Amino acid sequence: MKEWTTEEEAANLRRLLASVKNKAQFAKDFGVPGGASMLSQHQSGHRPISLEAAKAYARGLGISIGEIAPRFAKLVSDVSELTQPAAAGHEEPSGERLARVIGNPSIPAYHAPDAVLVPVLANSASMGGGEALLESDVIVGDLALSPHWINQHIRPQNPRELRFIHAYGDSMAPTFTDGDVLLVDTGIGARDPTSREGVYVLQAGDKNYVKRVTPTFDGKLQVTSDNPSSKTVQVLNGDHQVQVLGRVVWAWNGKRL
Repeated sequence: MKEWTTEEEAANLRRLLASVKNKAQFAKDFGVPGGASMLSQHQSGHRPISLEAAKAYARGLGISIGEIAPRFAKLVSDVSELTQPAAAGHEEPSGERLARVIGNPSIPAYHAPDAVLVPVLANSASMGGGEALLESDVIVGDLALSPHWINQHIRPQNPRELRFIHAYGDSMAPTFTDGDVLLVDTGIGARDPTSREGVYVLQAGDKNYVKRVTPTFDGKLQVTSDNPSSKTVQVLNGDHQVQVLGRVVWAWNGKRL
């Protein structure tokens, strides 16, 4: 199924919420992150719908999370592939069952006892003009990944240092796009762009950014965007107040980075 644009997702959300008279109360009752203000931005298309917001909308409307937008249905499908049964004889949860579980967190999700629960942070990162920081990293949920998948595809020094965030903007397209869920390694080794080129989460001032960082021969760091239409090029020579928060190791569109 073709993924929707932010505007198409907003139009669908407006349709789904058309019968909700008091949207501020709806946001409060069902825990929409950011409350009524964020709900309004989701409806207008000014902000993409995050995973946690989609869960709240699905819970409040009594629908599956996949009905909010096709990308959430894809996420459910991806999670069903990554969630491994504990032992032979256990049935793999179907995508449909996981959709109901994610849409209704009161139903416990099945995952193997050794699954790594990766926190989903409310903080996000922009691929354009920067995404304003929250005062602290707020954990709004978690996603379970199997150790086998992590060791096969990611191989972090410490799986407990992995975090999920959302990315906004299009300056890193086609590597990943607006609203993608990013898996970030925040371990010490992953926060050193001088050791390898990669896509990193950078904090500058009071904003987060997702950019490609490349070490140069003279010991400096070049910060660029993957989108050919974006002209963002910045050279870090030690004078800039930039903090590297982690390296993006997987974009939840199935692309390894």
